[in-house]
Amino acid sequence: MKKFFFLFSFLLLFASQATAQCDIALNEIDEFDSTRVVSAPLVSFGYMIPSEYETEEGSRLVEEAKMLFSFSEGDSISAFFMTLAIPEFKLQPIETGFNVFMKLSDGEVVRLYNVPDKGFFDKRINMRVYQHTCVIPFELYYRLTDVMIEKVRINYPNQKRTIIVSKRQQEAIRDAIRCVGRWTGYYPRP
Repeated sequence: MKKFFFLFSFLLLFASQATAQCDIALNEIDEFDSTRVVSAPLVSFGYMIPSEYETEEGSRLVEEAKMLFSFSEGDSISAFFMTLAIPEFKLQPIETGFNVFMKLSDGEVVRLYNVPDKGFFDKRINMRVYQHTCVIPFELYYRLTDVMIEKVRINYPNQKRTIIVSKRQQEAIRDAIRCVGRWTGYYPRP
């Protein structure tokens, strides 16, 4: 009986540790329409780039990109979303369409549908920041729990921007994707 109790205690401790390693930034239900939103913390990726904000030491360095992975569940529709925040030096209007691409570690290039955004001016860096909000279909979600995102390309009307994701950043993005899945029940694996 003591062996069973010890084994049960160990499994309970292991299960709580697995959940503790998966932090969520947001897990709320909207009071007005009962929509549930679950989001992982922001993940920075790409290089550090100089901003347009000058200090005595030179330009302030900022992250090239940030990603927020989330899930929204309502009465009629449930979906995963990947929102990319990208600071730009020039005005870059975002048009509706498949203008965000991801190169995966298995070699496939995936196109994502992007909604329009006019961006906002961030005084902290003297640059315009654009949000690329992309719908992630369920079949792609399950692929992203196994493969890594190696590069992200944004096709603006007059320019292309490619962001390289380091190995450590690839793992952080995949962990965020898995974490949202754990909290929503779509990724039950530990």
